[in-house]
Amino acid sequence: MKDGIRDLFSGYYNILLICLALLFIFRPYYDSKLYIGVWNTLLSITIITAVFNCRHSKIIKYIIAFLAIFPVFAGWLHIFYTHTSIFLLNVITTPLFLAVCAGSILYDVVLRARVTFETLRGVICAYFLLAFVFAYIYSLIEFMEPGTFLIYSKPIPFYPNPVYFSEIIYFSFITLLTIGYGDIVATQTLGQTFSVLEGMIGQFYIAILVARLVAVYSYKEEDKRLLRIEKALERRDGR
Repeated sequence: MKDGIRDLFSGYYNILLICLALLFIFRPYYDSKLYIGVWNTLLSITIITAVFNCRHSKIIKYIIAFLAIFPVFAGWLHIFYTHTSIFLLNVITTPLFLAVCAGSILYDVVLRARVTFETLRGVICAYFLLAFVFAYIYSLIEFMEPGTFLIYSKPIPFYPNPVYFSEIIYFSFITLLTIGYGDIVATQTLGQTFSVLEGMIGQFYIAILVARLVAVYSYKEEDKRLLRIEKALERRDGR
């Protein structure tokens, strides 16, 4: 029992998973610099955690540590100084950083071929990261083509109001989960294309990774069963 609890809270991806969940729960609902600052603090902590609380290779860790500088800097600067170039730097570098992290995590958990709490946490973290990646992509699309996304048949006045970013995050998650309530819809070609792409990724992600983990778990259990049989035969022959 104690070993199980220790395995649950030790190792990689545990702090990152908590940060990602909090980042979604406390996404910027209110148009307040204080609230946005708190959310941005949580985002900065998540970015730092994504560098050090994951099993990255040394080269990847150097790359994402470098990439992390830009979203942290741009995110904080944009709170106090609203400018198009800062906004673009934020919505371009942040998804790039998150995508590299998600790819590194998936490479780790899929290639290691182990079914542990650490592996499962990594799978969930990558899922969260993908949803945030698409949220930033949608933000960039909405900035380039205002009116791409409608909420209750009305345009989302996204820029420079950061409150509506919470709606974009919400839309990204329900699209990845392929729920599709219809309260927010993509009306332009580019937005529709990425929405369909995210939905496909959400479907294949679950199907492929669950199948992979089940196969690995079955293989390990079969190995254990064969090992028990071999030991039983050895004991019998020894008699």
